[in-house]
Amino acid sequence: MSVPASARRTGSVRPPDQPLTAKGRATKARLLSAARDALHRQGELEIAEVAEAAGVAQSVIHRYFTNKAGLVEAVVHDFYDSYDEVVFLAPLAPNASWTDREQLRIQQEVSFLYDHPLGPRVAAGLVHEAAATRVDAQRQRQHAAMASRNIRRGQEAGELPGHVNADLAGAAIIGALRSVLAVALSLDEPPSREEVAATVTRLSLALLRDPPAQS
Repeated sequence: MSVPASARRTGSVRPPDQPLTAKGRATKARLLSAARDALHRQGELEIAEVAEAAGVAQSVIHRYFTNKAGLVEAVVHDFYDSYDEVVFLAPLAPNASWTDREQLRIQQEVSFLYDHPLGPRVAAGLVHEAAATRVDAQRQRQHAAMASRNIRRGQEAGELPGHVNADLAGAAIIGALRSVLAVALSLDEPPSREEVAATVTRLSLALLRDPPAQS
C-alpha cells in the first residue's frame, strides 16, 4: 500500500546548501532524538533543552530545521513514517483473505502505538505543540485515504459488499481506532493490546458487513 506524495514532509527541515556530511547527519540525528525524548517526557519541548541534550549550541538547530515548529514537525513526521512502514507498507499475508489481513493490520497498528515512545502521547493527543497537531491531522487524513483505497480493493476483489461507502468507512475505521486508543493509553492501567485490537476489529468489520435483511 503506497503512501501518497502529499505525505512527504513540507517545511519542517531546512534544505541544506549541500548534502550533509557524516558529522552533520549525526548531529541532526542527535537533535531529533533529543526532541523526541522531550516530547515523550513532557509533551512539549524547548530549544535550549534540546540543544543541551544534543550537545550543541542553540544556533546549530537552525542549520537543520527552520525553527522550533520545524523541529517538532520533523519528529512527528518521523513517528508517522515509522507508523506507515509497520502498518500500511508492510506485506501482510498476501494469500490471506481481506478480513484476515485487516485484522492483522489492526493488531500491528495497536502494537506500534503501544510500543513506540511517542505512541501513547500521539494517540491520546498529549503532544502540546501546535506543529504536532497540524502534522497529526494531516497524517490522519492520509491514513483515512489509504484505508478507503484498501476497502475499495476488497470490494473489487468481491470480498467486501459493494454498497459500502469506502470513503466514509475508511475515515470511520481510522477514527474509531484512534478514539479507542486515546482512551486505552490514557488509563493508569491500559487494557491489553489484544483487547484493544479485538474491539477495533469488531467495530471495523461491523461497518463492512451487509446490512441485515429486512423482514
